Amino acid sequence: MIKFFRKIRQNLLSEGKTVRYLKYSLGEIILVVIGIIIALQVNNWNEDRKKQNLKNEYLVSLKNDYSKDAIQLTESINLNKKRLEVLNQSFDIIENTSFTSQKEVIAILKNQFEGIRVINIYNTNSFNILISSGHIDLLDKPLRESIMELNRLQVHENEVSKGNREYFFRFMSNYFQKYPGEYPNESLNQILWKGLETKELPKDLMAYFDQEAYTIKRYLELSEDVLLQTKLVYRLLDKRGNK
Repeated sequence: MIKFFRKIRQNLLSEGKTVRYLKYSLGEIILVVIGIIIALQVNNWNEDRKKQNLKNEYLVSLKNDYSKDAIQLTESINLNKKRLEVLNQSFDIIENTSFTSQKEVIAILKNQFEGIRVINIYNTNSFNILISSGHIDLLDKPLRESIMELNRLQVHENEVSKGNREYFFRFMSNYFQKYPGEYPNESLNQILWKGLETKELPKDLMAYFDQEAYTIKRYLELSEDVLLQTKLVYRLLDKRGNK
C-alpha cells in the first residue's frame, strides 16, 4: 500500500514538472512572438521614415526645378510679347498708311529683323529620376496627376515650338538667300543692294513677319499653359512640404 501511494506521489510530481515546463515554454514562445512583432513594427517605422525622408527630398528638388522653370518662362514670355508688339505696330502702320511706292513699305519693315527665341529648356532632372526610379508612387494621386500633366504640356510645347522654329528658320534662310541683310556700313549696303530686283520685296517682307508673328503667338499660347500648370504644381508641392 505504501508503495502504491509513493507511485501516485511520483506521478503527481512528474505531472507538475510537465505543467511547469509547458507554462515556461509557452511563456518563451509568447516572448519570442512579442519580440518579432516589435521588430517588425520598428522595421516598418524605419521604412516609413526612410520613405518620408525620400519623399521630402523629392518635394524640395521638384520645387526648386519648377521655381526655376517659372522664372525662365515668365522672362521668355514677356520678351516674346514685346517682340510681338513691335511686329503688330509695324502691321498697324502698314494698314493705316497710303503708300505711293514700295520703298515706303520696305523702309518700315526693313530694320525690324531680330533673332527669335521660342525654345524653353525645362529643369527635368528631378522628374526624370522620380520616374526612372519608380518613386512616383511616393506622391499622392492628385499631385502625381498634376506633375504628369505638366510634363505632357512641356513635351507638347517643345515639340510644337521646335517644329515652328525650324519652319521659320527655313523661311528666314530662303529670304536671306534672296535678299542681303542690313549692315552698319552703308556703303556695303549700297553695293549689296545695287541692281537687286526688289519688286517682290514688300510681299516677301510681309510674309516673313507674318510667319514670325505666328511662331511667337503659338509659342506664347503653349508656354502660358505650361506656366499656369507649373505654378499649380508648385503650390501643391509647397502644401505637401508644409504638412
